[in-house]
Amino acid sequence: MTTNQVLVTGGAGYIGSHVVRQLGEAGYDIVVYDSCVTGSPEAVLFGKLVLGDLNDLDRLHQVFAEHQFTAVLHFAASLTVPESVLKPLDYYANNTRNTLNLLRCCQNFGVSQFIFSSTAAVYGEPGDAPVTEDTPTKPINPYGRSKLMSEMMLQDLGAALQYALCNLRYFNVAGADPGGRLGRTPVRQNIYSGPPVMPRSSAKRA
Repeated sequence: MTTNQVLVTGGAGYIGSHVVRQLGEAGYDIVVYDSCVTGSPEAVLFGKLVLGDLNDLDRLHQVFAEHQFTAVLHFAASLTVPESVLKPLDYYANNTRNTLNLLRCCQNFGVSQFIFSSTAAVYGEPGDAPVTEDTPTKPINPYGRSKLMSEMMLQDLGAALQYALCNLRYFNVAGADPGGRLGRTPVRQNIYSGPPVMPRSSAKRA
């Protein structure tokens, strides 16, 4: 069993892969959990990539049981506002229910440090500027509401168990790795078909 590892869900996606790169360059021992439905395995430059979906409770439990995570960084989500309006239940399933699945594993395995990739969509259309952490949350679409529900779960769990929690409410995110290794990639086909684990070198890749 490896100690002092961090789990990054959605680490093969746009924001998640940049976080994995920075964690790897800082010397962290990383496990990336991603179905690669929209992410790219080639974007995982450090650590170990485990192919899996957060709705696969057996798979998720197995990953926690095989490692000793000290923190979880949760970037896995559906993130298109117009699609969330057309398919709201899919967004509540992937963004809210699957966050609940992940939090249950954290609770069961004693992982008390959690960073959540939320969104500025939780604010809706704020009338005042600048927007701060204290600005009222009034999401206007299922995407924003699905993320806010996850924030509420985190808040309640943190209050009950004194977890160290952080919500990241991004506005527009843009940019690429200065080395040209990472950037925005097109939507990929779902390659997740089971439980194989794909190792990744901890060295930088060209």
